[in-house]
Amino acid sequence: MVHPFIFSYTHHLNGLNKDRGCTAPGCDVPGYWSEVHHVDDWATGGQTDADKLTFACPANHKLVGKGWTTRKLPNGRTEWIPPPNLDHGQARTNDYHHPERMFDDDDPG
Repeated sequence: MVHPFIFSYTHHLNGLNKDRGCTAPGCDVPGYWSEVHHVDDWATGGQTDADKLTFACPANHKLVGKGWTTRKLPNGRTEWIPPPNLDHGQARTNDYHHPERMFDDDDPG
């Protein structure tokens, strides 16, 4: 078993393949400068499982726990939910690292 806070090289490679970079909306930080983030907070039982991990740059990673939360959508994307006072209808997912999604009309998430 991998210690919850020690991510293996495989976890990082999986993130590079899946997320390609920070998943926070509007962020263009590439994967090699991103950290592995538990979508479900590890301290409250979140699993160190590839399906429950995502990339976050250091700046956005610090937002989690300061009113921001994350969750996985059924399509596998990570949704970043802002605190109510900052929620102005902005995007909650990041397609910057996935230009092929520009042509994906069936998957708005």
